[in-house]
Amino acid sequence: MAGVATAHAQARAGAVAGVVRDSIGNVLENVEVTAITAAKSVRTDSLGRFTLAGLPAGPADLSVRRLAYSPVILGVQIPPADTTEVEIELGVVAQQLTGVVVQADRDHLHELFAFETRRRQGIGHFITRSQIEDRHPMLLSDMVRMIPGTVLIPGDNGRTSLRFSRVSRGNCPPQFYVDGMEVYGFSIDDMPPGDVEGVELYAGSAGLPPEFNRVHSTAICGTVVIWTRLPGSDRKK
Repeated sequence: MAGVATAHAQARAGAVAGVVRDSIGNVLENVEVTAITAAKSVRTDSLGRFTLAGLPAGPADLSVRRLAYSPVILGVQIPPADTTEVEIELGVVAQQLTGVVVQADRDHLHELFAFETRRRQGIGHFITRSQIEDRHPMLLSDMVRMIPGTVLIPGDNGRTSLRFSRVSRGNCPPQFYVDGMEVYGFSIDDMPPGDVEGVELYAGSAGLPPEFNRVHSTAICGTVVIWTRLPGSDRKK
């Protein structure tokens, strides 16, 4: 009887499909769409479309998020043995346009120069913009697979966890920095490859630049430093 009940429940499962756009109607790729209760996630394709199947019939909440856009929680009704279609709009996170932006770009250029300097010194592992453009990866983790000593662990929620194999501790997540600022609860695939200028990876505290080796940090578990692209930057580096 248990097997019959399970088969019946699966037959009653439904799906949600749709497209994600920005506020002016452009489709958005690599948006993470998660059915929260079912703990299932997918990412939108190059046309901004997604499909989440095998969801329990009834009300469900979808978490929709992409870096630089305001996250959205959308309530939907999953029909039994059918698919509901949705259209989702994400708004860009508001940024104040002041004279500080010009200075920030200068700071960013300085940091990218420091990135190149460290890359030439050969301490740590580096991913450059030209390597990303040569491979056209769907996810940033596809580039990290090239790096010796990295371990990618798929999660039940669709988020990939990065670990360094030389770290002896069991669950020892590396620390993440984006444009020089530490970020928390971050997954390597939260950053679309198209937004990346360069990535630095350090398996431990040895050789780690002092600005990322702070007191009470988790540098022993490794460090990932991501540098984003400057607006209008389209040349290979």
